[in-house]
Amino acid sequence: MPRASVPAPNAAADVTRTARQPPTLSEIVSSNDTVRLKPDATYVNVAVTPPTMGLLKRLIGDREPPATPPEPVPYPVMSAEARGVHEAFWILLGRQASEIELRDQIREADAGGEPALLRRVISSTEFRQAFAVWKEGRSRSDAGEAALSALGADDRFVDRAYELLLGRTADPEGRQHYVAALAAGETRSSFVSTLIRSEEFAQRYRDLAPDELFVPRDTQLCELANPAKWDNPEWMTLLRDLKVITPDKAAMHRKGYEFTQLVYGLGRLGRLGPDATVLSVGAGHEAVLYWLANHVGAVIGTDMYEEGRWSSVGIREGDARVIARPQDYAPFPYREDRLMFLKMDGRHLGFRSHTFDIAYSLSSIEHFGGLTGAQAAVDEMVRVLKPGGILVLATEYMLGGTPHEEVFQPADVHALINRPGLRLVQPIDELVYRRYEYPVVDLYRNRFQAPHMVVQMGGTIFTTVMMFLEKAPI
Repeated sequence: MPRASVPAPNAAADVTRTARQPPTLSEIVSSNDTVRLKPDATYVNVAVTPPTMGLLKRLIGDREPPATPPEPVPYPVMSAEARGVHEAFWILLGRQASEIELRDQIREADAGGEPALLRRVISSTEFRQAFAVWKEGRSRSDAGEAALSALGADDRFVDRAYELLLGRTADPEGRQHYVAALAAGETRSSFVSTLIRSEEFAQRYRDLAPDELFVPRDTQLCELANPAKWDNPEWMTLLRDLKVITPDKAAMHRKGYEFTQLVYGLGRLGRLGPDATVLSVGAGHEAVLYWLANHVGAVIGTDMYEEGRWSSVGIREGDARVIARPQDYAPFPYREDRLMFLKMDGRHLGFRSHTFDIAYSLSSIEHFGGLTGAQAAVDEMVRVLKPGGILVLATEYMLGGTPHEEVFQPADVHALINRPGLRLVQPIDELVYRRYEYPVVDLYRNRFQAPHMVVQMGGTIFTTVMMFLEKAPI
């Protein structure tokens, strides 16, 4: 594009922007009392006044930018310790060590030798990112290659790369091969890439940083619906696998939490397997039933499945047609011979004692007739569980406001699970919402609002409490 000129001092000028990006400071050069843009640079609405001109001069000086990139800096004169750090940073990280890094790493090398430096660099997040670049076959920049080329003669560079990356002296055949390849024109970046992508380096990396991708995560099972689970990669994999719940953190929902926490907890407890038998009470036709059918031996979903409240609202969880045509409600393909729906009162289960490995109910038993009805359902689920079986309960937990007949207060929750022969696998974390600021979703105003972890029904504020309990063995 044509050069944009700027009027002399005491006048302002606007340069109309094109579709290109604004220039960096290095693209703006000053001479006398004018500011000139490089021929291929553009800017938007620049008002240049005498004070602005003075600021630009102080920032960028009066010199024209160099016409060509500078030549690689010769190998610097430095101590042996500093040279070691300098080489490690360029070979392992692809960049120059800062003055502070150079100082600190020299001190550490003095205290623990070069192995301490290598462990620190190789264990860093920065190296992990650089390692990923190498593994993908991407090359470093021209500046990075120029810096590697400045690290001494080819034979010394090969020796140094072996020491830093493989932790050993180069074998004679390998040394001869790579020195010859470099002399024939192979880039040093390519040579470093070859070593980094070798199985020998991969094993060394695993030995030095065995858990380099593992970030601490929340694994609590018995708790109030916990937003921290959206930061657990294993838990999020299960959420995505359920397919019907969006994994978007901003759209987190109690129901998605309940489904995912159920299968996550059963997996953590080692209870999912091809021979496991599962009973769901107040099942509706929830997606998690179909997921379980693909992962265990048998699943039976029970509910009242009658006309009324749950057969006519939302997604019609109480729709009796699921009994005859469960495939019509399936969110994804499933093993149809592993899943059955039955009309049954959760307070009077029609199964023999000691039948199931797992029994669960998700946000249903609070509708069974208050605490007394919910306790009756718990007792029945315990009865049909095998000794050592797992009971999983999710129900409404009151956080504040006025009491409601279908929302349990904390004392009621503990009374619900304080049944003979039943124990929590771990204490319940009831402090989740003392750690968080959170929005409260008014169910009467807009039940679709998200995040949907804490809700309000009239004057009652509540969330989900999730509990994993084990039936005593005989």
